[in-house]
Amino acid sequence: MKSISIQFHATTEELLSFIVTISSEFSLIITMMTLKPFKLEIVEGELTLSDLASKLEEGDLRLILNVSSPDVRSTSPNSFLDKNPGSIVLDIGDLSDLGLKESSLSFMSDEKTKISIANRVASRLKKITKSGAIAVNPINGAEAKIRSHRYTEGAKFLDSHNNRHTWQ
Repeated sequence: MKSISIQFHATTEELLSFIVTISSEFSLIITMMTLKPFKLEIVEGELTLSDLASKLEEGDLRLILNVSSPDVRSTSPNSFLDKNPGSIVLDIGDLSDLGLKESSLSFMSDEKTKISIANRVASRLKKITKSGAIAVNPINGAEAKIRSHRYTEGAKFLDSHNNRHTWQ
């Protein structure tokens, strides 16, 4: 079983560009999932910044990428993933008063074709991000090095004012 898990910070604009590029290149179908309230919507046409912004206003947003048309007859996130094994999951961290929230990319499957595509998607994500951060607790100032945490240049710029991270 192949598993991928990458935590990172990126702006919504950078995530949109990444998703549009990889979905086009690898012929992936995008499903937008809001978690609270739970709702699924297959993206018809090209995903836009206003699509992402409106869904982020509704609640936590997860983009699901599939090589074939997903089964959207689900009542929960776990049910959806059970019905659509090998999905590439991108949790979108948005910008709030506290700063830029963390995003993540995850995948799990034992299907060779899906593993190949997920590896290529993860590789693309790593190419647009750098690794290494020092997280700072805003309450007590405690610091922790997080070598594997990734970030984009846009995230570094946006988050530099609130001292939650020092990007290396």
